[in-house]
Amino acid sequence: MFIGNLDLIQEEIKKINKYSNLSITEVEIMIVTKNQNSKVITSLVKEGYSYFGENRVDELIEKKSIFPNSRFAFIAPIQSRKFQTIMDCSDEVHSISRMKEIQLMADYSWSGDYYLQINIDKNKNKSGIEIEDTFDFFDYAHQKYKLPKGLMCMRSLEKTLSPEDSFQLMKEINNKLIEKYEEYEGGLSMGMSNDYKEAIIYGATVVRIGSGIFGK
Repeated sequence: MFIGNLDLIQEEIKKINKYSNLSITEVEIMIVTKNQNSKVITSLVKEGYSYFGENRVDELIEKKSIFPNSRFAFIAPIQSRKFQTIMDCSDEVHSISRMKEIQLMADYSWSGDYYLQINIDKNKNKSGIEIEDTFDFFDYAHQKYKLPKGLMCMRSLEKTLSPEDSFQLMKEINNKLIEKYEEYEGGLSMGMSNDYKEAIIYGATVVRIGSGIFGK
């Protein structure tokens, strides 16, 4: 059943690309496999899916060891004492929100990709850097390590902004960064099961979907 849900999501994305009259690069679906066992992931791999997101370190370690050729992204707030383990088991980290983490990646000579998490709705209960600090973080990363692959946001459940407002703001910030940093790839990791369609319209290159595939 979950394979069917995933196929439907892919069809929805194709429709958005076709009918929105936008120039959209191929959108990647990151399958959030929290609480899903290895049998589920095996089924996904057999169907050709290989991009997974994890927000629990223990599950990340276990699943990466079983599926070393799959691409795993860590998407949760980072505890410094576990960060080396996260880097060892991740191909990407989508939740970088402190300069200390950038320095640790540089010290570790980590070769993976990372996204800078933006607290787009200014929610005090959410991780992520403040919007006004984004350029300072990019300057620091440019000097100390390497630029992020892109920006990530996780909209507040309180929804102080509409999906359109949040994603439009992310797009505007991202475009300014693209203008300033020639080598910046300009990825946007935004949109989850309940708002991925809106995110794609505003330029998402990665959507993170769990419950929309597996149910709640």
